Amino acid sequence: INLMLNDWQNRGVLLWSISTTVVTVADTIASVSLADYTIDALAVTYSTSVSGTDIALERISREEYHNLPNKNQTGRPTQYTVERGVNNPEIKLYPTPDNSTGILNIEFFRQLQDVDKSADQNADAPIRFLPALTCGLSYYLAMKRTGIPMERINMLKMNYEEKLAVAMEEDRERASLLIRPKLRYI
Repeated sequence: INLMLNDWQNRGVLLWSISTTVVTVADTIASVSLADYTIDALAVTYSTSVSGTDIALERISREEYHNLPNKNQTGRPTQYTVERGVNNPEIKLYPTPDNSTGILNIEFFRQLQDVDKSADQNADAPIRFLPALTCGLSYYLAMKRTGIPMERINMLKMNYEEKLAVAMEEDRERASLLIRPKLRYI
């Protein structure tokens, strides 16, 4: 089950695994380490305790961050990158905060909880994913067991993928998206 839950996370962001954390950053601190259960940052805002206004930071690639000429430049952060290593990810800010009361509001998605051998524990998944969980478990167990015909395994796989697709389609943002081109006439 744990391997299947990890596979689900690799397929996309699972909304129930999104959490928020608030981190106070001191001036001249250019990076913040996140908890080891953090997979990736989704959105980061910066504010000061003086203004109280959240300013959304723009995510840039690691290459863009690497190519910045002066990473020690100070000011109000406007950009960030995420370095995802073996352990906990790290957020690098640009420019480096120049205010000792900076606050980062980080929306991230966390690793799903492992399922252990306890009979008291349920899988870290909402009810709408239980059909996919049971179908996936039967598919993975059929692959491990000898004597199961290949056509049966293929049928179990198709059923699992169908149930998972339905659940992942249901587990999505409901907000509207409006894209409006900026037209200029010369």
